[in-house]
Amino acid sequence: MINISLRLQTVASLIPDNSYVIDVGCDHALLSIYLVQTLKHIKVIASDINPNPLKIARENIKKYNLEKKIEVREEDGIKNLNKDVDTIVIAGMGGILISKILSEKNGLKNIKRIVVSPNNDYPLVRKTLNNLGFMIHTEKIILDKRKPYLVILAIPGKASNPDYFFGTLNNKSLETIYYYTNLLHTNTNILKELPKKYLIKRLKLKLENKKIKKFLLTNHD
Repeated sequence: MINISLRLQTVASLIPDNSYVIDVGCDHALLSIYLVQTLKHIKVIASDINPNPLKIARENIKKYNLEKKIEVREEDGIKNLNKDVDTIVIAGMGGILISKILSEKNGLKNIKRIVVSPNNDYPLVRKTLNNLGFMIHTEKIILDKRKPYLVILAIPGKASNPDYFFGTLNNKSLETIYYYTNLLHTNTNILKELPKKYLIKRLKLKLENKKIKKFLLTNHD
């Protein structure tokens, strides 16, 4: 069995058996391999635009004798998406890039679920998913080697009055509180160094801090 990070394990836990998955930006295909090792009836496409990681991906797939179970493709995002694919996975990219990739496909009517784990720009990713007709079903922040990561499962639908800043993280999990506490400290430090002439940026950070403080007070016993 291949070893993968807690972040990727969390992503994998949101994908049911009998899915047809495209692992976009698969890198070395660790997630793709893990999925076919743990789920009996899953189909996986390991896709990446960069040939160098794909070379290692093919070596890893061959190492575990999974050449017949994982299709490897060198391609850009989901532009040429198979009509039978029902699950899109994008983990380990910036939120801007994830949003761009998801928005480049004209129509996602055959997609049953999208699982993403952006490195940053969480509000943008949430907004993009909603604009594409997907609502958050499950969302969690996990700590992997003491670093927080967001993992989102989105399904077809429209959320009413979605909160793009907090998403559905209105809970008391220690990981979520840890993330927003750190964000509060980061914003506060930026404000101390940011010249007063940057009025819009300063206002944005102050408004974020106000929302975070309210969130933390609400979720602390």
